[in-house]
This record gives sequence, structure tokens and C-alpha cells, in this order.
Amino acid sequence: MTKPISSDPDLAPPLASHLVESLRAFGYDLATALADLADNSLFHHASKITVYFHWAGENSAIAIADNGNGMDEATLINAMRIGSRNPCEIRDPDDLGRFGLGLKTASFSQCRRVTVFTQRKGGAPVIRCWDLDFIAETNEWRLLRMPSPLAAKLADKLADTTQGTIVVWEKIDRLTAGNDTENDADEDAFLRHAERVSDHFSAVFHRIMTGRNPVSFFLNEKLISPWDPFLVDETATQRLPLEKLPYKGHMIEVAPFVLPHLSKLDAELHRRAAGLRGWNAHQGFYIYRNRRLLVAGDWLGLKGWRQEEHYKLARIRVDLPNALDHEWEIDVTKSRAHPPEKLRRDLVRIGECARSVAKRIYSHRGSKLVPVEGQERIFLWDQMVKHNQISYRLNRDHPLVKYVRASCSDLSKFNALLRLIEETIPIPLITITDREKPDQTVGPFETTKETELLDVMRQVYAALCSNGLSRNDALLRLSRLEPFPRFPQLLQAIKEGGES
Repeated sequence: MTKPISSDPDLAPPLASHLVESLRAFGYDLATALADLADNSLFHHASKITVYFHWAGENSAIAIADNGNGMDEATLINAMRIGSRNPCEIRDPDDLGRFGLGLKTASFSQCRRVTVFTQRKGGAPVIRCWDLDFIAETNEWRLLRMPSPLAAKLADKLADTTQGTIVVWEKIDRLTAGNDTENDADEDAFLRHAERVSDHFSAVFHRIMTGRNPVSFFLNEKLISPWDPFLVDETATQRLPLEKLPYKGHMIEVAPFVLPHLSKLDAELHRRAAGLRGWNAHQGFYIYRNRRLLVAGDWLGLKGWRQEEHYKLARIRVDLPNALDHEWEIDVTKSRAHPPEKLRRDLVRIGECARSVAKRIYSHRGSKLVPVEGQERIFLWDQMVKHNQISYRLNRDHPLVKYVRASCSDLSKFNALLRLIEETIPIPLITITDREKPDQTVGPFETTKETELLDVMRQVYAALCSNGLSRNDALLRLSRLEPFPRFPQLLQAIKEGGES
């Protein structure tokens, strides 16, 4: 006789010791994890947020402290709970969270022990701690109540006198495992991580640092300055028309900017505007939620657009309400976004306009380097195409090549040198470097001192004169030899000096 099968559901709770290790793999890096904690501070109305890196070799720690509203005991215990909220709930419009995972997964991704100290104004201090090694030992979700001596010391150092929250990360195994306090290289690496966090906060929270009710951010007591990707304070920055796109009862604001050409920026501003990844990598859409940056420069897969030199001045700000997280596929780490299909046509239209203006500025500046139509343009290198194969050959008619050849006593060695140069051009390496690090590729004489370049131009000028040209004709021909048209002030110096 067959035994009847029970219809009662079986309980199959996740094993705490296993699940907590899986939660460490959510895709955070150190900077995005700390930014997630800062989001909690902002939601609790902090006006000051401090990140503190404490170096002690393998026992180093990182803390983030704020002067926000703090939490009572019940609120803290719930905040420490895995999945403390339903992501489908309607939230406060200023809330920067969504999944009820950020504090835990961001912390677990970087450390094995996270302690939270918090206090509401007029209330008693409350402390709770997750220790992954304790969870592995007990296989239970049990919060510890007592901090370690180091965590308590850091909390005392960073605490606001009346209210706020401090999160301390210890056992930061993915950052300092095996590090030695006496090893300078280990300490330098730890401090470089701190610098990257500062740079990340500078970009992610730049509007929060400078907008309404500005918040101050510190890294080891040093104020973090905002990084404005749109150079809004520069008069040469072009603001294209702001557009408001309605979507599912909400409004999305799209503000396109075209940044000034580098000739209108001083060297330091040009360097800062390039951002961490360089000018080319920072073109495209910037996605914000509640003024907090999620995506910094990306064409979002629209029309197969790629990061290209001609469009590097185009940057487009997109402001989303947090109610559209699901439609934009915002992930837990808040570092990726994907626009809904119904908005893509408008985003393409706005993007095409910004790209067109950016290309026009770039092309206009470049046109000044090219001789007018009908004028001869002389290059040192010629491109040769034979049997569908491309190679490069030195122009034997270049004035300086001709001058050196005429003064050379052994032509066979001179010709051998030219062939060796031509056959060993590292074209694949140049191509790869220019593609991967376009803003690090140096143009002709870009880093050369003017005195050195002027000496090169004088040598070519002398070679032209030695071939029988008058000074005026030699200067005219020099002005058509690439890349010398890019340096009109030095051409004028040669003209005024009357060198021959």
C-alpha cells in the first residue's frame, strides 16, 4: 500500500555559514562598498561623513562615521538583518537604498567583521557586530553585542558628541591579508586604496557636496573636493536645452553639456576634467539618482556608439527618481544602469545632438592645423599600399632627409638606417596603446620644450635655405611641413630672427 504524500511544505532555510560567504561576492570594490555605506549616512541626514583608514598591517581597519540621526536598538537590529526591507516597497523619494542589503553585502565584500556604533540624540549608544568567523562556527545568524578593543578605539576617535553612526570594518582580508606593519610597500598600497576612495567619492557625491544643503566628506581628516564632470562654472561650456522625459508617471531630466576645447582650459583644469579614466572614457551619459552618480560616462549601448575621439567633449546628465530603479535595472552595487526601451529613442536623439556639437568643435579646432585648399602639405612619413598590405616609408624628398643625405659620406649606411627605421616601426603596439590609453598618447612635440622644438625647426629651415630657397620661400615651405603649422608662434620667431 502506497504511503500518502504530505502536502505540507518543507522548511529549507539557507545555512548561515554558507550563505554569508556567498554574500561576499556581490561585485563591490572597496570604493563602491564605502559609497554604499555613505548612502545610508545621507539618508539619515548627515551633514558630515568621514572615512578613516587605520594602518596596522594585517590588523588594519577602515571606518566610516557620520553625524546623522543615528538609530535606536530596534532600528539597528533590523538594519543589520539580511534583507531588512522589501525592494518592491514604495520608499522615501530621498532614499538612496533599495534592497535592504547594502550595509551587509558592502561590508562583507571587504571584511569579515563589521561593527556598528550608533546613537540618537538624547538616546543611549547601541552596538551590534557581525563576525563571519563566529557565524561559520555557530551556523546561526547571531549578532554580537561587544566591540573589539580596536573598533571601540576608532569609534571613540570618530564619534560625534551627541548623535550619529560609525561603521568599523576589521579583518579586511581582501585588502590587507598577509600585510606587515614594517613593510613600507604594504603601507603605500593601503594608502593608495584610500586615495582611490577619495577620488571615487569626489565623483559620486559631487553634486551632494555642492548642491542644496551641502554635505562635507573627509578622508582621514582631509576634505574631499568635488569633481564636476560638466564644468558648469566655465563660461566656454555649452549647455544644450534641458529636456524632461515623462515615464510611468515620473519625470526624467536630461541635461546635455559640451565641454570647452582644451585650448580654453588651463593645464590643471584640463587634467582634472579628464577624470580618473581620461577624456575619451568619460564621454557619454551620466546617470544620477537623487543627485548621486551611478554611471560616469557611458553611451548605454545606444546605436552601437563607442567612445571616440571626436565626441569626447559630450557629457549628458540624466536625473532619475528612485521609483524607476527597476525600470533602469539599477543593481545592488549602484554602478550599472540600463535605459528602458521606450526611452531609448529620445536618448538617441539627445545624444546625437550633443555628439554633433562636440564633433563640430573638435573638427573646427583641427581645421586650423591643416593648410587651406590648394596648398601643399608635406609629411615626413608616406603610407604605402601594395597587394592590400599597408606599410610606412620615410619621405625621401623631405628637406631634412635630403639635407642629411647630401652631407653623408657613406650613403649605404644612411640608406640602411632609413630601411631599419621603416621596417621596425612598432605599429601593433602603437595601435593598442592608442586604443586603450588615448589620452596618454603624446602628439608631435606635445611634451617638448619650446627651445628644443625651435632648434629642430631651425635645422629644417637651414636645410631648406641650403637647397637654394630664399628666406621667405624657406619659411613658407617650413610652415607647410607637418607638424610645424601647429606652432605659429615659433614660425614667427624664426621669421623675426632671420635665421639662415
